[in-house]
Amino acid sequence: MGNAFAATSTDSLAQAKQLLNTYRKTNLKVGACVQGKSLSYDATLTHDDVADAFSIIPPEDFNGDVLAEIAVQNRKAVAEDPNNALLAGMTDQEKEIWTQAVNDCSTQIDFEASGGAEGRAKVEEAQRAALASPEVQAASRVYVACMSGAGFTVSLDPYVAPPGIAQGEHGTSEEELALVERYNSAWQICAPPWQQAFDQKLFG
Repeated sequence: MGNAFAATSTDSLAQAKQLLNTYRKTNLKVGACVQGKSLSYDATLTHDDVADAFSIIPPEDFNGDVLAEIAVQNRKAVAEDPNNALLAGMTDQEKEIWTQAVNDCSTQIDFEASGGAEGRAKVEEAQRAALASPEVQAASRVYVACMSGAGFTVSLDPYVAPPGIAQGEHGTSEEELALVERYNSAWQICAPPWQQAFDQKLFG
């Protein structure tokens, strides 16, 4: 009886650790996706994530090993969502853009996860179809015209910054910083309509 209990406890602990690792991988994928849109995202897990993963362990399986593992994982995690600090420094418009990007990326990751490699292929195909649609193509031209009106020559892809801006983001001079700030201000006005058209075609 004692051996059977030990085996069950070990299995539950392994399952909880595997679930937490899935949370970690998902957060990292969402983070990479959001950062690919030139936005910031902190993928660090929270104590709530740890508690949720380990909640699958039945009460009768809780023992010293489980409690020790929870303590280890909590030391790696943070008390609150680290992205709250990012949001606190954003304007309402920036928050809206960031939240939309996170939601889009989360939907994309879930879509891919539901079908593995096949799911990823379907997502990429859907994205190509959305980008090639008349609606998104028209929105791309509107975006280019909008940015041109602000003094910037850009490509049809809102998430590809002009070379001068990409270099300026790592600059230190007042001129470089002012240029990047001006670009970001224009982008926050010009990009959302494109994103809305793209999301509408991609997600319906």
